Amino acid sequence: MIVTTLTLRELLNDGGMASHMYTAFNTGYLFMGFLVLYVLMAKEILGWTVVQVGWSFIAIPAANVLTMYALLPAIIRNVGVHGCLTYASFATCAVLTLFAVPAVHSTAVGFMFCVFALIVCIVCAQTPNQMRIKTISDSLSPAQMGQITGISRVCFALGQMVSPIACAALFTASPSAAIASMIATTAGVPAMFLRHSQGMFRDPPPAVRRNLSRVKLVGEDGEGGGAGGGEKGASART
Repeated sequence: MIVTTLTLRELLNDGGMASHMYTAFNTGYLFMGFLVLYVLMAKEILGWTVVQVGWSFIAIPAANVLTMYALLPAIIRNVGVHGCLTYASFATCAVLTLFAVPAVHSTAVGFMFCVFALIVCIVCAQTPNQMRIKTISDSLSPAQMGQITGISRVCFALGQMVSPIACAALFTASPSAAIASMIATTAGVPAMFLRHSQGMFRDPPPAVRRNLSRVKLVGEDGEGGGAGGGEKGASART
């Protein structure tokens, strides 16, 4: 059995991994930044009570359920994982641009429309990016799927950590400025795909195991197939 292990640097230098990490950071930034702006704008701009804000949060899981079970399977089936992620990034920028207009976010109808649409767009980016963990792992090192998943979650958490500070600080200057920061990070997703030569509208072909630096041949009994490995070592190399 061939077991391929990579160093952390080798993992991070892969183009697919780099674009995946940035997308994970961006979705974390969007999710937490959106929640901060949601509460601030509902209270400061729309003047909603605590109870009204609480009830309005129903829109978030409703949009999530609709996207996960009604929209996302059909979208991925028709345009693929990379295509779904790319189109979701473009749609997110469009919704956020509309949301940044004061005449839109200062009305309850405009506010809730953008909130619902934004959740749909974010889920359509986050879920395909999570699906990429498997394809990236298969092409790099299937044995390190847990490590790749951990790196992805760290990037998502970093986005969640940065966005409340950045969005709240920018909100004090202008709500539109805070929303502009979310547009900027989202625009970076297709830019990272282009920078690292990742197909924006085409999924990568089925993974072929790469011959990378750390390959061990292991026999059934766990012993290496070296000079003293005997017949089991030879069979492991077959």
